[in-house]
Amino acid sequence: MKSKYIFSVLMLTVVLISGCSRGGRISPQRKDIVDAVFASGDLKMNNRYLVTSMSEGYLLKSFVDEGDTVSPGQQLFHIQDNAPQAQLENAEAAYQHALRNMQPDSPVLQKLNQQLIQLENQLKTDSVNFMRFRNLISSNAVSRADYDKAKLAYDNTRSQLQAQKNTIEDTERNLRLELLNTKANLIAQQDNSTYYTITGKVDSGIVLQTMKEDGELVRKGEVLAEIGAGEFIAMLEIAEEDINRVALGQEVYLELNTRKNRSYKARITKIYPAFDQDEQSFFAEAGFTEPVPFLKSGVQLQANIIVQKKQQVLVIPSSCLLPNDQVKVEGKKDPVKVETGIKTDEWVEIVKGVDENDVLMFPVK
Repeated sequence: MKSKYIFSVLMLTVVLISGCSRGGRISPQRKDIVDAVFASGDLKMNNRYLVTSMSEGYLLKSFVDEGDTVSPGQQLFHIQDNAPQAQLENAEAAYQHALRNMQPDSPVLQKLNQQLIQLENQLKTDSVNFMRFRNLISSNAVSRADYDKAKLAYDNTRSQLQAQKNTIEDTERNLRLELLNTKANLIAQQDNSTYYTITGKVDSGIVLQTMKEDGELVRKGEVLAEIGAGEFIAMLEIAEEDINRVALGQEVYLELNTRKNRSYKARITKIYPAFDQDEQSFFAEAGFTEPVPFLKSGVQLQANIIVQKKQQVLVIPSSCLLPNDQVKVEGKKDPVKVETGIKTDEWVEIVKGVDENDVLMFPVK
């Protein structure tokens, strides 16, 4: 990635620029200088997400278009769901049937309770008869056979009554289990039906793009739309050789392709740790520190990440610097070795080696 700058604090005069191209003389001078890392990238929304299908079918209806604002729970798409709808209706009917059966006046329990009442009444009758025959047998007023018959009737009715109570308990337990099972199935079918009605899941956002038209076949896991939410951020691609110079909080100047020749202030908010093999770059995010109207997702941009700034340092034009950080000084036969600081396309900071009293010779081009 070549170094490039949106702006330059230092501007050469027309005379100086023309002198550089022809060869000439100049003395080092004091100026403000900025060291920056160039990056390219685009605008994104920091909470963007993809809307995917959890089922397969034909897209019956899209309820949103690109640019629409959506809110959590808002219906976005409806996929054909004839079979799941029938299953949901069956599950609802089964649950309602099980719920009715659990009511005290349900036909199932009502019949069993009526039988219980009949047995309770019968037991009372048999109990009276048995007690009477038991009193009479002691005085030999009735035969032993009549007494045994009364006792057998009493014992049978009492057993039948207990069996009926057990039947009612078992039936109620089975009905409760059936109710739980049908409820669980209903919930599962309701959840399954939500796969066919797709809604917004997070904070309010904007439909950035849709991928399907009504009537198209949608497969499970296929993307239907991209939703953007939150604030706009600049996603920056940074060259491998520059990434170690970038740090959180550094000032950034962004130029959007939609607004050429104007820069906006931002700061580095996140640096991704991994190298992207596809883009052959590292990635970082920058958040705006000033209001910027009419931002749109996907807009391409260029950025200068400010690594350091220095004021009133000694500088020379970049064209004066010879290989191995040497300069040609008037009156000296051999080039002079200098110690440099910040280097830009136009200027080089001189830390040591020459001063403002020296006259430098431009190479002839």
